[in-house]
Order: sequence, then structure tokens, then C-alpha cells
Amino acid sequence: MANDEVIQAVVISSVNADVPVLEEALVALDLSPSSYASLETGKANTFLVEEDEAAAKQRASQVEEYLASWKELFSAPIEINVQEMRKEDWANSWKKNFHTFRASDRLVVKPGWEEYDAKPGEIVLPIDPGMCFGTGYHGTTRACLYFLDKLQAKHGTMSFIDAGTGSGILSIGAALLGYKPIQAFDNDPQCITTSLENMERAGVRGIPVMCAPLGDFVPDKPADVVAANILAVVLIKQREAVLSLARPGGYVILSGILAANYNEILEAFLPLGCIELERVTNEEWTSGLFRRP
Repeated sequence: MANDEVIQAVVISSVNADVPVLEEALVALDLSPSSYASLETGKANTFLVEEDEAAAKQRASQVEEYLASWKELFSAPIEINVQEMRKEDWANSWKKNFHTFRASDRLVVKPGWEEYDAKPGEIVLPIDPGMCFGTGYHGTTRACLYFLDKLQAKHGTMSFIDAGTGSGILSIGAALLGYKPIQAFDNDPQCITTSLENMERAGVRGIPVMCAPLGDFVPDKPADVVAANILAVVLIKQREAVLSLARPGGYVILSGILAANYNEILEAFLPLGCIELERVTNEEWTSGLFRRP
């Protein structure tokens, strides 16, 4: 098997209920996990992709040592292995659990391999997330799409910044709803490639997608609406950078937050003058709509 046909992955096996805590821990290590859960078995695998076997083994040791301090937060034991995977298998592994669904009043998310006849008033959002976060089914992404739909229905055309674009799903949804101009960025080069491919597939063009960490991205102009679907530990650390992306009086959607950590978000953002307008909880995740002072 040619080297360019395989990837080396650290595979962390757990129960579905422990995935949010596991993702929170890995992001605290500045890692970018991808998790796939089986509704049938209740088991999940969380993946970290590395350049080669040696790097994967080193990463596995680092993660195992770090997660030892989190073990009391897990409801069941976890297992960590290094596994060689075909790129094709990796890219297709999430498809069996991803089907067309309604994400908001108007937005219906549809994978490319399914057919769907839109009903009057519905907007179909086609997406193939590939190796990047963002099928739209995750509770945090659904909350962001809900807020984007609600804000546009109330205020009409507004500008938008997608912080941590992942698969590009929020930028695509915003474009289909009528937001413009739109800017997007992510710190993962693979997400840049995937998001641009998804935008092209959805017929959405002209959205600049930049590769940059949250604290380094400088927009052409602060936006009316900003969505930061990033885990709580990052949002808190970069709270001033997040707010700087929105114009004064603009809206900020904060997502990627475990419900148990949402009060920490309030403690970080409310002293900066933010006003919480609404919150939504989907499964273990709570997302909030805020207004910048």
C-alpha cells in the first residue's frame, strides 16, 4: 500500500456519553480531534491524525498520560490505540450515521449521496464534511444554524464571520440565507480545502477562507454577526479576539460549549459588556446568542 494512501491515527475508544469531555480534554492540549459515534452500539471512536507511525505512538503516549488526570470525569474506561487507516476508509467512516435532517426553521442539511425534494420555504444545505468537523448534526452546529436563521429572518441581509469554519457549513448556510459579505477562517489547512470544496459543491462562491488561528485573524471589516463554534477553553482564552470580530452592537454566537461549562462563558464574556439574548441546549452542549456592547 502506497504511503500516500494511508494515514496514521491515534484512536481513542469510549462510550458516546464521554465524547464531549474527551473532546474538551484534547482541545485543551491544542489538538484537533474528530469523533464518530454509533447510535446502535453506544460506542464512539475519537481520532487524532498524525504524519507517521512514530508520531502517532508519541501522541498516543502523551494523550494517555494527560487523560489520566481526567479519568474521574469519564463514565467508562477508554482505550487508546495507534491504527493505520486507508484515507478512503477515513473519509467515508462517518457516512453511515449522517442523513438528511432539518437544522432550523428553513435550513435542511443534506449529504451529497442522498436525494431530497425541498418543500416550499425550505433551503437545502448540501454538505460533505470529509475529514473536518461539521455535518451540522452536532448539537453545537445545529444551534449556530438556528441562530443564523432566526437573525436573518428578523434583520435581513447582514455581514458574517465564521470563526473556526471546519467543513464550511456555517458559511454555506449563511450564504444560502442571504448573509453577505462573508469571511471564514480556520487554523487547520485540511479544513480550508474541505470548506472550499463544499462551497463549490453547494454553488456558493466568493467567500474568502483563510488559514489562521483565532487570535491572529484580522477581518477586512468587523461583521454584523460572528459565529465562534469553538470549545469553551479556547473561547474563554480568546474572548477579546472573538469580540473584536464583531462590530459594536453586533451579534456573537458562542458555541462548542459543554452545558456544565456555560456559566464559565458567562463569567468571561458578561464583564466585557456582552448581553446574553438567548441560549439553546442540544444534548450536552449549550450555545448562546450575545450582543456586543
